[in-house]
Amino acid sequence: MAKALPEFAPLSLKELRSLWKKYRGNEDIERLVLEVQFSRGVINEIDDYFKIIHRTWRQEHLGELIAIEKLRLLLVKQHLRQTVLAEIKPAPKGTKPSEPPEPEPALVD
Repeated sequence: MAKALPEFAPLSLKELRSLWKKYRGNEDIERLVLEVQFSRGVINEIDDYFKIIHRTWRQEHLGELIAIEKLRLLLVKQHLRQTVLAEIKPAPKGTKPSEPPEPEPALVD
């Protein structure tokens, strides 16, 4: 099993934009910033699909599934890191999980 990472504060969108501007032209830093944003988008998409699966599981009265609960807790923890600690706006409440949310503004306006 891989060694656990130490606790750290997530980068805010403002910090990512600052790194993007400061190191513009450095392909490694640009890829790293893009990877962070891409990963956040993937996690949000996974969360949307999880909500659909969880709702269906409940509607079918299939009881409790430990794996679904553990996944839910991981997603909640990541959501808190993104929204509270990194000061990133949560997705709009009105969007349906089956429809992708509007993309965030570009890293550099």
